[in-house]
Amino acid sequence: MLLDAIWNRLLNRALREERGDGIISWVVLAVGLAAAAAAVIALLRPAITSAAQSIVNLISGSGG
Repeated sequence: MLLDAIWNRLLNRALREERGDGIISWVVLAVGLAAAAAAVIALLRPAITSAAQSIVNLISGSGG
């Protein structure tokens, strides 16, 4: 629901603004989302690596 509200607000704002301003807003939004995704991946990397190694060990049968 929160994402729907944010999406609708951004869409309404983009439609009301001039074309150049809307593009700038979308670029800023995309960069912000990419930075947030990178931060989440950086925080979760040890857990992801550990889980991946466990899966590999399980499949290969090394037990580990």
